[in-house]
Amino acid sequence: MMKFSALALATGLAFSASAFAEVNQWDSATTPWGDATLAQYAEWNVFESLTRTGPTPNAGNSFISTYEVSAPDVAGDGTLTAVGSPTITSTDNIYSWRENPTSYTATLEGTIGGTFDVYLRVATLGLAPNATAYLNGVASTAVQTFYEYNGTQFGLEDSEREFYFVWNDVTGSDLYTFTWTDLTAHTSLDQLALATVAVAAVPEPSTYGMLALGLGVLAFAGRRSRKNNA
Repeated sequence: MMKFSALALATGLAFSASAFAEVNQWDSATTPWGDATLAQYAEWNVFESLTRTGPTPNAGNSFISTYEVSAPDVAGDGTLTAVGSPTITSTDNIYSWRENPTSYTATLEGTIGGTFDVYLRVATLGLAPNATAYLNGVASTAVQTFYEYNGTQFGLEDSEREFYFVWNDVTGSDLYTFTWTDLTAHTSLDQLALATVAVAAVPEPSTYGMLALGLGVLAFAGRRSRKNNA
């Protein structure tokens, strides 16, 4: 068993080093939120460390554990937790080297009040990432912004991808919690960004009605004033 584990680790690390040459930089031409001013933001371009923080959630597989990931290296105060059998590669990615896909939980401080568009932006390399993620339990489907085919590994497609998830018109919360799970092992998390953009309030229909009524009253008063002055 020890020999097999060592071989699997060596194979995984070799795969991660050879297949993931272009890393730590976004290839997408623009950010999914465009030029909008961000209310909250956190970004990782490199993942520097994993700290084991919990016992294995599955007693039958001692390789599965909970890990706290190093703080964002680019900006913000977000947090990231990985559950599975991940390791940090030589290129500072989080790589699932065994048969266990990695599950992630990321958090971003929010703001009570107001309405926001909330974004999760991801870059992966290797095998297939998940096309579904959750914000506070609400699902969203990935929008792919970059794709590059790199052949096959372990009998499956190897590729570099960038994509994002967006939740529109979210009521402000003091904490945003994002969750997702890789579809397979041998998937590498290259970069990650969390962002919120404040949405301008749209007046209720009744507000427009009151405005129209007010303008009508002003117009009527103006006509009467002109008549009286004539």
